[in-house]
Parts: sequence; structure tokens; C-alpha cells
Amino acid sequence: MQIGELTIHGKSHSVTPLELLPSGLVFLCPWEIPIHSNVILGYEIDDNVDHILLSGRIESRGLFYGRQLYHTEFHTDVDKKTRIVGMLNRMMFGHNESNKMSLYN
Repeated sequence: MQIGELTIHGKSHSVTPLELLPSGLVFLCPWEIPIHSNVILGYEIDDNVDHILLSGRIESRGLFYGRQLYHTEFHTDVDKKTRIVGMLNRMMFGHNESNKMSLYN
């Protein structure tokens, strides 16, 4: 899995993704992102099978070993959430050595 750059106010910054959910993302960032209603985050998620562009907002922020930890919520529809579930399925299936795991939606 590779999560692309995070776009904020027209600038892109690398982040460290920790958890991807159909409804949002948890990530680390080396600098503080303002939590404000007019701050919209843009995401590019690409697993070499599917490519999704999303936007979202910050739900919460904290510190994790000296870096900013953010929990965000995506502004998305059912179709994109289903595509994210497909990405998560491919990641789980790809990391399962025995290949006994079946995919689900």
C-alpha cells in the first residue's frame, strides 16, 4: 500500500499513514496542521490497482513521540468507501502467506 502526498492549501507534504479506514485516515505529520472548519485536506490513495482522490477534515489531533498525530474523516460517497474496502482486502490478501483468507465486501 502506498498513500500519496497530503495536499493542504495548495501545498503537498509527506505524511506517515498509520491506519486507513473506509471512513478516514490516521497519520503522523512533522508539523502542526490548523484545525479549522475551512481547512480541507486532500488525499491520494493508490495501491497500484485503484487510485482514489478524496477530501476530508481533521477530527482530532494529539502528540505521538514528538510528532503530530491526526485522525481525519473523509468526505466521500458509498462508491469510494467500497473502493477503499477493496484496497484493504487486497492488502490483507497480499500479506497472507497461506492465501487461505477469502475476500469480503
